[in-house]
Amino acid sequence: MSPLWETVAALRVLAAPGPAHQRWTAWARPRLAALGPDPTLLTTLVTRPVVPEFLIPTPGARSMDMDTELHFLPRVAKPARVAAALPDDPRLRPLLDDHATALTAVLDRLRQVHDAVIAPVWPRLEGVLQSDIERRARRLVDQGTPTVLAELHPDVAPDPDGVRVSGRRIVAGERDLVLVPSAFTWPDVYLRDSPVRLALCYPAHGFGSLWETRRGVGDALARLVGPTRARMLHELDRPSTVSELAARLGITVGAASQHLAVLRAAGLAVSSRDGRKVVSLRTDLGQALVEGEIR
Repeated sequence: MSPLWETVAALRVLAAPGPAHQRWTAWARPRLAALGPDPTLLTTLVTRPVVPEFLIPTPGARSMDMDTELHFLPRVAKPARVAAALPDDPRLRPLLDDHATALTAVLDRLRQVHDAVIAPVWPRLEGVLQSDIERRARRLVDQGTPTVLAELHPDVAPDPDGVRVSGRRIVAGERDLVLVPSAFTWPDVYLRDSPVRLALCYPAHGFGSLWETRRGVGDALARLVGPTRARMLHELDRPSTVSELAARLGITVGAASQHLAVLRAAGLAVSSRDGRKVVSLRTDLGQALVEGEIR
């Protein structure tokens, strides 16, 4: 997961909004406007037809926070690399003429935009992204790499020797390929080239329901699994620890652990280790049960 890429992709959505993010766009635009006019080159950079590769992350771990990504960005956005990625556009000359100052301003603006329109909804975004990661991992075990690649995007196709992305052939084994799910990438897919590894940013499964209004737990679902487990299933739309679930549901940690164990045994939730924490998330089956209650 990459908060940096979500910020960049979100700015592209705001510049050319589509139906999937209408509610978020209506919420985000006033918050972005409150920051004032963009005095940097960020808007010009990210709304071009081709996003400069130095703004597309290549994560080295499963998840990185915004601070870490912003810290590493200057290391990859070296003057020569920036010059190679930019067109002959006079608006972008400051990045070449006064690289350090212009890049610092871009990083500051990225932070401001992230804090204004991404950080407040990050738990919801993280839930969709984490769910996608877990889904792809299960598909990888059950169906293999070609199936996972074929399901990512219409422009991604498995190849006998690797994969094709928007017509570009990538030979397996030459470099690592990191899959980066995104809530704001649709309808596109983005490939970041680097000497060590490639990053493929693709639309996360379930991104289309991100901003749908949620109703209260329905009677049918509550009768099926019980009211507390039904509420827990709703809360498992994002990675959550037992303690977090207990706090949100107003029950003890022991009770939350017991309810979660039942949901896992029924195949409605799955738990995995994330660093020092064990987090849980609902499965596709659990999602199918909840979908009737999300409008």
